[in-house]
Amino acid sequence: MKSILIALFFVVFVPSFSYANDTSGYVLPTGGVVFEKQDGIKMQVEALYIRPGQIEVNYLFENTTDKDITTQMFFPLPQMPAVEEYLGDEAHDYKFKLWVNGKTKPYQTHWTVTQNGKDITNNVSILFYRPEEVITDQQLAKRIQTLPEETRQKLQDKKIIEWDWMLDRDEGEIQNWKMPSNADWKKQISYSWQQTFPAHKTISVRHTYRPTRIYTNVGTPFSECINQESEQYQEFVYVPENEQKSPWGHLNARDYLEYILTTANNWQGSIENFNLLVESPLKSVGCFDGEEFYGERFYAINRQNYTPEWDMSVDFIIKDYDIPYNYAPKSEPVLYRIDGPANLRDTPNGKVTAQLADKTYVWVWPDEKKGKWYPVRQNNLSGYTHKQNLLKVF
Repeated sequence: MKSILIALFFVVFVPSFSYANDTSGYVLPTGGVVFEKQDGIKMQVEALYIRPGQIEVNYLFENTTDKDITTQMFFPLPQMPAVEEYLGDEAHDYKFKLWVNGKTKPYQTHWTVTQNGKDITNNVSILFYRPEEVITDQQLAKRIQTLPEETRQKLQDKKIIEWDWMLDRDEGEIQNWKMPSNADWKKQISYSWQQTFPAHKTISVRHTYRPTRIYTNVGTPFSECINQESEQYQEFVYVPENEQKSPWGHLNARDYLEYILTTANNWQGSIENFNLLVESPLKSVGCFDGEEFYGERFYAINRQNYTPEWDMSVDFIIKDYDIPYNYAPKSEPVLYRIDGPANLRDTPNGKVTAQLADKTYVWVWPDEKKGKWYPVRQNNLSGYTHKQNLLKVF
């Protein structure tokens, strides 16, 4: 089975999920959100950590002007289907949490529903019990049935709902309430909070969220830049016969996600220091910077003065049917800055394998330190460096 959330359209029903960088904007009176360019605020650092069941993003923002700037910050999610054939009530509980300068911060949730591009939120909001909810067609039918007849008639007159034949998984083909056959309901969700950036000061913003999981009987990757028929991919997922535990004879893509990087371009200039870490129980593949990537347990990218032109995607590759719902890493990585240059060693106080440049960034696992030697990773480099070479960023 493959876990994904927002809909893609293949022969097999495949939802997916997608997230975005923080951006600035404002809310329309009708409830929609407009994202806007915010000059004067620079993203100094972004640390994006992706693993199954958890996404964490940390930022350092700097006000480069002589005046305090107060703006509305948004974390937008792309449009997703509001109604799906197999998607259950619990499918989109993101458990979004927000901290500013280390303190929890309240936020607002904004959501709209459109039908073929037209805003119908005011008409159908009664059918959704919480903003993040995505319901099945069966749930939709039952909720429409509970509406007063006058309300149903108004929705029917506006061609928002209709009484027609539908496929019920328990009863087969029956007549019931449903969306019009040519209708496409999309839901847009954004989280927002008001933020003041003091003049010539830096603030930290952190948020985490947990995508819940949907299953389909598909084990192939959905990242567009990955060719599953290529020799590189086939070798990457090959499992020797003596190690095979599945009937396929190869590893399988199970969880898929997308992350929108390009909203970072709404801030002043480029991202001064962009840091990505993808952690998988076994392997991962995906698209970053418009190109394919193949990662083992970890895939790390560190970029300076980075202007994202593409969004990214990740497929987690595992041996079994699915990644355990309660999957958790052995220890949590933390972003540090090198106070150096610093030697990278193959073992604690072992052979020098590379040098880490001063003021560059590395992912560090403090809970796995050996004495004063810390395991670190930067791009395709990994090893140990001494504690004296590391400065914590957040």
